[in-house]
Amino acid sequence: MTVKELFDQIGVQSFQSVKWGCPVPCMGQGIYIVSGSAKADEENASPVAPLFDDAMIQRWIDRLPLFTLDGVKPTVESLKERLSEFWHPKENVLYIGMTTSSLQGRVNDYYYTPIGAKRPHSGGQWIKTLANLEQMHVYYAPSSQPKADEYAMLAYFFNKAGELPFANLEGPYGRKRHGMQKQRG
Repeated sequence: MTVKELFDQIGVQSFQSVKWGCPVPCMGQGIYIVSGSAKADEENASPVAPLFDDAMIQRWIDRLPLFTLDGVKPTVESLKERLSEFWHPKENVLYIGMTTSSLQGRVNDYYYTPIGAKRPHSGGQWIKTLANLEQMHVYYAPSSQPKADEYAMLAYFFNKAGELPFANLEGPYGRKRHGMQKQRG
């Protein structure tokens, strides 16, 4: 599915995008989507397998001494293997998020929260395991009902793809069963 298709589901015809790491120039509340595509109407833009940043994954493991995967301390390889199970090679939408405060502030927090940190924005942290972040785009739109819009987008994605986007760990139909404990601290 496309980014545009998701925005269409909630009746948003006008949305903008920035490259990953660039500020979102919107001070109001709203919704945002992280995508591997530079074109909102492009489908199937993700590589067949995720391109992981081994050093970042190792920092994640090192940061959290109590972090486990299926009850044991993960390795870079075991985490890459598990994360790969949630990759959607036919989908370029990697994360759907929302904020009831400033989109600019929330997305900025997303960029700069270290992987494994709880605050200020730990949601969608799996994105940070990818080595090709510079190719990602953040699409955003103001919303008067961001929680409902995020829910609708996640439900649509789930119903069409059979799972949540790669970096969303929970949605309308529950949580991903990923076997990770204490992945944030």
